Amino acid sequence: MWHHIFRNLWNSRKRNVWILLELIVIAIVCWMVIDPLFVIFYNKSIPDGYEADGLYRLQLSVVPSDEEIRPEDFRKLMERLRSHEQIESATYVVNNHYPCSRGNSFNNLTLDTMSVRVAFMDFVPHTDFFQTWRIRSVKDGTWESLENAEYTVNSILMTSDAAACLSPDKDLTGGVVYARDSVPLKVTALIQPVKMKSCMQPYYLRLNARTDGIPSWAYEGGLTVFARTKPGVAETRFIEDFIPWMEEYLAVGRLFISKIEPFSKVREQSDLKEGATSEIRIKYALCYFFLVNLFLGVSGTFWLSTRTRREEMGVRLSYGASPGHIRLLLLGEAGMLTTIAVLIGCLVYFQWVLKDGFYVLSSMTPGDNMRYITNHFTVHFLIVSLIVYLIMMIVTWIGVWIPAYNISKISPVEALKDE
Repeated sequence: MWHHIFRNLWNSRKRNVWILLELIVIAIVCWMVIDPLFVIFYNKSIPDGYEADGLYRLQLSVVPSDEEIRPEDFRKLMERLRSHEQIESATYVVNNHYPCSRGNSFNNLTLDTMSVRVAFMDFVPHTDFFQTWRIRSVKDGTWESLENAEYTVNSILMTSDAAACLSPDKDLTGGVVYARDSVPLKVTALIQPVKMKSCMQPYYLRLNARTDGIPSWAYEGGLTVFARTKPGVAETRFIEDFIPWMEEYLAVGRLFISKIEPFSKVREQSDLKEGATSEIRIKYALCYFFLVNLFLGVSGTFWLSTRTRREEMGVRLSYGASPGHIRLLLLGEAGMLTTIAVLIGCLVYFQWVLKDGFYVLSSMTPGDNMRYITNHFTVHFLIVSLIVYLIMMIVTWIGVWIPAYNISKISPVEALKDE
């Protein structure tokens, strides 16, 4: 069989060269289209590290006045919020640093000669922070252990991936790392990786325990309130019922809650502001357009090429070739051309990737966390190449199978009547 396939390809090399060149160009373009989609879908498949379902962001506003804001007023407001019959827990974030916020701050942590750049969030211990966000410990997979842990001055939590960079062979729980100016920080526990941007891989992250409570300046715009509803509470109905209650009860002193929105909407707005949403939509549209044209172009080329060989296949049938043999011969020739074209196309694109790297959202920075396969050069390249190969092989065989099936079913006399 393979001997016949290679001989037929060589005997028809003038025609096949043009088909091969077409397939090489298509393979390169297919790589350019598939790689962004692979990165986007893979990043979306990574767990968030928190639970967005049932989570809501509430906007804390301040009535303009020269009167000083009292911490007791904020505590009372939070108590009222937690007392709502459909609220399971509520917390707040200092500095407006939280997943999908408008900005993130970074600094370095060091241990011996190792250093890692991490994003950071502040939290006040024992304020239902972990219950509300559902950020979980690596050790036992629960948020309760983090909520009930004892925190001291300069206590931090680290994501397990950041800790692994600083100390690959040793558990840092209970250990000490150093911030800038050589400030020692005690690692109280390790947490699961958290995605600070929904369209990206998780950042290396540390959570700073603010044992001194809320700074006075935070009440004037440095606090963001979050609440989690009880299981089974429908989003639309909850918001409709909550807003009138919020307007009546969630106002204490100069502080009041002016707005509530589901965290799913917060994530959508974040992606939109980052430009990720429009870029992803463009990639999807290009992919759909390309796949349709790929199907029409490649399938059409092989369809016509196969039909022109009707008389040749009639001769083979007259010499005793079986219909199955005819179909396998034609599919084998198309598969061999496609395989050669994809190999050449991927080698050409390999040079491009070596120079510019794989796809990254234009507003984002490339990830370097080696636990994610998109950051492994060889694995990433091979997976996308395999996807490209499968797509092109499927499209090619669709274009060959139907006319090959029809040809293999006709009688030799009918196939050769015009010969």
